Amino acid sequence: MKRLLIGVCFAGLLLTGCGSKQTFTAKSKGYGGEITVDLTLSNKKITAVKITGDKETNGVGSRAVEQLPAAILKAQTYDVDTVSGATISSTSIKKAAKAAMIQAGLIEQAN
Repeated sequence: MKRLLIGVCFAGLLLTGCGSKQTFTAKSKGYGGEITVDLTLSNKKITAVKITGDKETNGVGSRAVEQLPAAILKAQTYDVDTVSGATISSTSIKKAAKAAMIQAGLIEQAN
């Protein structure tokens, strides 16, 4: 009976973690200031990407802040095309997204 109870409790703990959403955050220096990337994951899959970079140049770096969340979400990786004309902001976003993915255990950190 004890083994059955322990097995049921263990299975419950495993299932509790399954499907739960977790958010991982990383920051990087952009062209105009700090850029923050929040990745929300469920079952090791990126389900939401939020990028904050309020000090990026309006109409230039701000385009990267607006466009890259969808690209990262669709590709399920930080390794997406940069936004033309917003290379520094795009690179900073990708750097922060990579750091968040390392935190989440989606990729390993290179030595």
